[in-house]
Amino acid sequence: MYKRIFINQCGYLPDMEKLVTFNCVCEDKPVSFNVLKSDGSFVYAGTAAKRVDNPSAGEINYIGDFSEVTEPGRYYVTADGYGESDTFAVGADIYNGVFQKAYAFYYLQRCGCDIPKRAGGIYAHGACHTSPALVYGSNRRKEVSGGWHDAGDYGRYIAPAAMAVAQLLYAYEENPGLASLYLSPDSEINATKPSPFLDEIKYELDWMLKMQDDDGKLFHKVTCRSFCGFIMPDMEKDELVLSPVSVTATADFAAAAALASRLYREIDSEYADTLADAAKRAYDAMYGMVLEGGFKNPPEISTGEYGDACDADERYWAAAELYKTFGDEKYRKDFERLAAERIYHGYGWEDMGSYGNRAYITAGHPVDAELVGRIKSSMLELADKLLANTLADGYGTSLTSKEYIWGSNLYAANNGIHLYDAYKLTGDAKYLNAAAQQLHYLLGRNCVGLCYLTGCGTDAIKHPHHRPSGFNGRAMEGMLSGGPCSARLDEVARQVLTENTPPAKAIVDMTGSYSTNEVTVYWNSAFVQLLAEVMCGTNA
Repeated sequence: MYKRIFINQCGYLPDMEKLVTFNCVCEDKPVSFNVLKSDGSFVYAGTAAKRVDNPSAGEINYIGDFSEVTEPGRYYVTADGYGESDTFAVGADIYNGVFQKAYAFYYLQRCGCDIPKRAGGIYAHGACHTSPALVYGSNRRKEVSGGWHDAGDYGRYIAPAAMAVAQLLYAYEENPGLASLYLSPDSEINATKPSPFLDEIKYELDWMLKMQDDDGKLFHKVTCRSFCGFIMPDMEKDELVLSPVSVTATADFAAAAALASRLYREIDSEYADTLADAAKRAYDAMYGMVLEGGFKNPPEISTGEYGDACDADERYWAAAELYKTFGDEKYRKDFERLAAERIYHGYGWEDMGSYGNRAYITAGHPVDAELVGRIKSSMLELADKLLANTLADGYGTSLTSKEYIWGSNLYAANNGIHLYDAYKLTGDAKYLNAAAQQLHYLLGRNCVGLCYLTGCGTDAIKHPHHRPSGFNGRAMEGMLSGGPCSARLDEVARQVLTENTPPAKAIVDMTGSYSTNEVTVYWNSAFVQLLAEVMCGTNA
């Protein structure tokens, strides 16, 4: 049946604001609705009276509030003429399973090692991509095995890896209790590691350390020359090539390694020292690097470019993160010089200023009070814009019609993190509620009625652009789909979607639609950080 009632299919913590959206197809008037238990018994009656013209979805929406429903249980929403919603749960632990699936994805994305059947199930495979990689433009080879496959393909890229590492460490820092619940799919890790959560990030960091050259610079990526077909990773046998070093990769690594060295200090001081030394060497190497226009794929290499014409925000993050970790005055001066020119924002792999802001304003070393004030004001200004978008949208997303681009779900998640930052700065619940709405959007309260996290909710994405999932004919659980992309950048999207498809509905749940339905380690990291922070704020 065509859906007309939309909620978070995975459910709500008891104290959360709980909103429901109705797609008004026939009568344009407030909607009387009921919340029923899964056995059909009556719980709550309400009226969805807030009307929203929604150009992103091409709809008129009415929004109802059932926040008074707090008793643990399973429920659904019903209204005359609208049918029933998907079922959902209310409870204190309803996101624990969501978190477990979203984080176990990283283990299953491991490169360079066996994924045994006991842990990987149908996604098990032998060690892959273990041969030394050719350094592009030379006869030299370098051993760079390990890390996570970046996305639906099997490349490994430093800039998005640094973003994923940072966001997962922020999730750990903000909500260590949630992180402690994680169990690796491999029981041997659970039995031998003090923190399976941090051990998984270490697997990525170990690979990143290998990507640092003798002079401290970081190779931008390691891939084959082109993308393979839909095969398992150990079936890809083409030669591995290390693309040239880049400023963005070097700066991002310096920042992520410095951040990691702080958080690993308590459980492995020797490893923390290794990370600290590598971070400082990368930062010093970054000083002398200039790459006009940013990294570009070398001839004959057509894998993901992750090009970025501006490296100032990466330098900004690196300076702030190293200052917070090490306290050296040179890092402070570098950050303050860049911040005097511009306050940067962004939690993506391309725009990374917010990592720098977070590090500087929380540094335990002397800072410029006036600059801290300007940074906080700028953070709140951004959050207020996102809050206004959230309140004006029929589904509570912070995205405007023009922002349904490749990876739009990443931007929804990262916007939620920006809103959470504002909550931390002010204590104002309106920002926390708005951050939570981004989570609800991703988990089913959206105009296509899909849970964008595979294997979760009652109606999740089933055919992501992900090679192991495509090869096995079943979606690996816990992967965040990229989400609607109105540009229709792949052939499948062009065949299925029309030019008149509303932006928020420009999603194709088919394996071939990489521009609307791929997965990445850094989309998942944004989801994990948002989930951890929203849970922390709601349960505070």
